Amino acid sequence: MRPTGILINASAAALLVSTLAMAPGCGDSDAASKPGTATHDPTTAKDKTPARRSVRTGLATWRALLAEAPRAELWDGGALIDLGTADAFKYTRGGWETGWGKTGKDGAVSFTEVVERAVELDVFAQAPVTELVMRARSAVKGQKVVAYVNGTALGNTDLGETWSTVRVPLGKTPVPAGRLDVTMSFRDAAGKGARAEVDWVWLRAADTAADTEPVILPRVLPVKVGATPERSLPAPSARTYSFYMEVPEAASLVFDYGADKATALSVSAQAEGEPEKQLFKATAEAGKWKEAKVDLGAYAGKAIRLDLSSTGKDAAFGWGEPEIMIPKSAAPKVAATSAARPKNVIFILMDTARADAYGPFNPKNEVETPTYDAFAKTATVFLNAHDDANWTKPSVTTQLTGLYPSTHDTKTDPAVLPDDITLLSQHLQAQGFHTAGFVANGFISKKFGFEKGWDTFKNYIRLGIPSDSEYVYADATDWLEKNAGNGRFFLYVQIIDPHVVYRAHKTTGLYYKGTYKGWLGPTIAADEQVAISDGKHAASDDDFAWIKAMYFGEVTYHDREMGKFFATLDKMGLRKDTLIVVTNDHGEELYDHKRLGHGHSLYEELIRSPMAISYPGLFPAGKEMSEVVETVDVSPTIVDALGVAPLKDVDGQSLLPLVQGQPSLRPYYAVSEFLGAQRSVRVSDYKLIVSSGNRVELYNVATDPKETADLQGKADIAQRLCEVYLGEGLASPNKAQRLQDMRVQRQFKSTKANIDPALKKQLEALGYFTE
Repeated sequence: MRPTGILINASAAALLVSTLAMAPGCGDSDAASKPGTATHDPTTAKDKTPARRSVRTGLATWRALLAEAPRAELWDGGALIDLGTADAFKYTRGGWETGWGKTGKDGAVSFTEVVERAVELDVFAQAPVTELVMRARSAVKGQKVVAYVNGTALGNTDLGETWSTVRVPLGKTPVPAGRLDVTMSFRDAAGKGARAEVDWVWLRAADTAADTEPVILPRVLPVKVGATPERSLPAPSARTYSFYMEVPEAASLVFDYGADKATALSVSAQAEGEPEKQLFKATAEAGKWKEAKVDLGAYAGKAIRLDLSSTGKDAAFGWGEPEIMIPKSAAPKVAATSAARPKNVIFILMDTARADAYGPFNPKNEVETPTYDAFAKTATVFLNAHDDANWTKPSVTTQLTGLYPSTHDTKTDPAVLPDDITLLSQHLQAQGFHTAGFVANGFISKKFGFEKGWDTFKNYIRLGIPSDSEYVYADATDWLEKNAGNGRFFLYVQIIDPHVVYRAHKTTGLYYKGTYKGWLGPTIAADEQVAISDGKHAASDDDFAWIKAMYFGEVTYHDREMGKFFATLDKMGLRKDTLIVVTNDHGEELYDHKRLGHGHSLYEELIRSPMAISYPGLFPAGKEMSEVVETVDVSPTIVDALGVAPLKDVDGQSLLPLVQGQPSLRPYYAVSEFLGAQRSVRVSDYKLIVSSGNRVELYNVATDPKETADLQGKADIAQRLCEVYLGEGLASPNKAQRLQDMRVQRQFKSTKANIDPALKKQLEALGYFTE
């Protein structure tokens, strides 16, 4: 049972705010107001508060909760949503498809704009609620706000031109606790849509006194108890912080607690499908800090909601330095690394390659990929890597720039890469590398802005010459033989097999016994895929068997050609000083979800990546990383590994610290997008897909890898876990700047290419249909 209560008055709030000016080591007011800046220095902490040594000794920090305070839901006599800060993202889906616009500031007030007639909030109410209270303003005279909950209009009020608190009753009876779809419709006197600005929204609990108004405080404050200040989650009243997470084996929640007057506190947890359980309760003694350790071992590997609750009134109470900690013996070991950085880099992108066609990603795999499997044994394999888009242009752009599709905007057929975006080829060329690109996809060409930073560049589709892997690797080999001894180099190879058009190879017979006599023939083109997917042409089980045989035959064909290329690298002695990256741009659906091809959904068969990186000393051979990572991190990782100047202002971050046992992010998660139609997030075992129009799907891909058992509406904790990170990722693509108070989002603007008839025909043959 979660506590509710009356919110504090202004004088009680001042008791906490006054602690901002504290002694050195506790931070200044600016730092305290930025949740993302909160950190825990164990050495300093021990020196200042010796009592904490007994609990934290022998433990290592897994996640410092102060550093991710904006991710917590705040229940303070009701659900309190602070618009204009990172707190809002989990309620607004980062602004995507919910009507919310940019954040802004008006003096000390931070707010979010209303850019559509209606705005939505995804809220989980811990108790019945009876009123929607918000602080807002609108420049439109006669503005009226109508509140809907779960599709039903429950009340309305007028909104003025200056900042004011307005209250909207939610019907005659309280709205039951649970997931709430809250919509606020903004209308002027004529009934037209109008812009407004909202500071905060509060869904008042039924048992909280009417006419109460919340006091908004920073999520992290130095709370002074006795003579000792400590960075804390402040709790000036009956308040609950709810964190959604998964915890590792042998994890504990460790924290200090203190108050200026006696305050009851408790820690509870609830796992998906299990009842809530109270794990700890105590009373804070006035003027004293105490420490506590709460065992979370029973929740290892589960999606949980962790509640930190206090029941004091008008108190200065703090949860001091709360951390998820694990035994030092269980912490990631920092790998010993080679002092030598790779001299060169080879980046192989396997267009349209499904991850589950390769051994490390599918224990039941029957596709023959001996070259990749052997390479994986020499490399670090990322078992849960994800592409950030489901078709070539946006995905390759992301991998070659370190920018999400939402940032680079190069995600439609005619889109041209903006001139002010730097490709990896340009960056490395400026660092003195010889650069070469051999590309078998018409979109990654000069026409669309990709022929920048290359000393040598060849696009087989645009030239209208054979693009099979044997020809591409032959040219790459020839380039290496002529240039490998002339200094550092960057070689990019993008093969097109097994993209449509599927062609029968000798390897096709490995996956289809006998002679196929159906209507598809020895090639399968994009229009045939579409005809089957749209139901315009029936396909039998035998036809589908042939389609899969053709696809997997191409996978094996490419694998053999890549094997010949790797043999050349060995013969030239290049493997020992060359970083090799192998990945895809997207996968291919083989009627897994009743369609063929790609570029139409965000299921695992389309966005899971067979990513592996090899270089002795930096990427341990045979190491398998289970963390969820993204291909937006590929270029930052390459640059970091090479030891050259970093790419500027990218969204991704290097994966090298993670590989070496020095992770900088918790948790690692992946966000993918498909034009304006879909967004997805993968957090640990869970995958959330949200489609335009608010269709939501939720899957546990560990137990349901084919994504057939939709858990939406059946797993609230797991869904909320995903919503927290989807909102954060969409609102703040730049990983280094997530968890800050204000949204940090840049967006470039792509232009459109004039696609001539010849290019249009070439792209249509690959299954693309240009505007």
